[in-house]
Amino acid sequence: MSRVALTLALVLGFSVAGSVAHADEPQVSRAVAKPLKAASEALQAKNYTEALARTREAQAISPRTAYDDYVIRYMQMQGFMGTNNYTEGGAAMEAIIDSPYLPSTAKPPLLLALMRIDYQDKDYEKAIAYGQRALAAGDLSSDTPLVIAQAYFLDNKYKEALAGLEAIVAHDEQAGRKPTEKSLNLIWSCAIKLKDDTAASRAVEKLILHYPKPDYWQNAMAGVLANKATDDRLLLMTYRLMAQVGILKRGDAFTEMAQIALDQGNPGEAQTVLEQAFAKNLYTDPHDKERSQRLLDKVRRTAADDKASLPKAEREAGNAKTGDGLVQVGAAYLGFGQPDKALAAISAGIAKGNLKFADESYMLLGIAYERNKNTAEAIKAFNRATNDPKYARIAKLWALEARS
Repeated sequence: MSRVALTLALVLGFSVAGSVAHADEPQVSRAVAKPLKAASEALQAKNYTEALARTREAQAISPRTAYDDYVIRYMQMQGFMGTNNYTEGGAAMEAIIDSPYLPSTAKPPLLLALMRIDYQDKDYEKAIAYGQRALAAGDLSSDTPLVIAQAYFLDNKYKEALAGLEAIVAHDEQAGRKPTEKSLNLIWSCAIKLKDDTAASRAVEKLILHYPKPDYWQNAMAGVLANKATDDRLLLMTYRLMAQVGILKRGDAFTEMAQIALDQGNPGEAQTVLEQAFAKNLYTDPHDKERSQRLLDKVRRTAADDKASLPKAEREAGNAKTGDGLVQVGAAYLGFGQPDKALAAISAGIAKGNLKFADESYMLLGIAYERNKNTAEAIKAFNRATNDPKYARIAKLWALEARS
């Protein structure tokens, strides 16, 4: 909390004169009345040093009543805050926070101030305690639960921090608000500390949905790439998503993607991928550049023949017993930048049924819908890829990409 905001919350929010001048409230004793009157006048003039001097004068007088001590510490609180002495100001607040003379309306703001002072002083246990007391006293500030959760995190109490942060995010979502990036990042950090992969995935997915930055996509894709095993179809679908969100950066990854696409009968996509890599100057090693250029030359020749034969291939696939051929033709149309034809072929293939690669087919359908600018149907298609957990995971990320 900024020092200016904290000082204003106290100095402007609580007037000593207004607090002690009502006839139906206790009065200070005669012995301390004079120095406290002078202190009150100094506070109103914002002469905080003078006010503190007068309160110390009153503090030296004996005997004093409990109410005298309350007013002295109340005025010292304001004086210390006015001079930016938060340590002494906090001590004065602690001295009066449980006083029976403190107005009930003043308690939540003072508890919040104590929470923030202790948080700033890195006394996280006390900050948590005062924050929780503020909530119990009726504080409705949306900032308080976040400060408490952050204090738990900084005090290495990650389980408590995670629970508090997830409650904050759930409250925001129920209210129709976008969760803050800070809260989601803290949830992700807590989950990593706790080795809670499920919570970490949820946090990253929400970050992608609401704040689709490359770093968050990299985090989300790391787990997918680690589990790709030897499934080239899954790897190709992963590379497609990485290219879509702008995190496919290495020349060798583009080359591998192109080679897999070519092996799966999609030279049009292979050509597009390699041409993008050359346009971005991703091949810095002369040997890699020469090898990739030879592959591109081969792909261009193959793509030209393949594009001309697609209508015939579609007719033949339409007569087959399974829908796999039509889905493959649709994937080829996507590679050649013809999403309308792709959508028709893939839809027909799925309708025919008996699919060997059903999850991949639904994801290709989702891509086709997305490229036809039908986001709602794209998300539905991605969400149908649920047979294999590995495919379901990447399909979920595709659906998030479509939503974001």
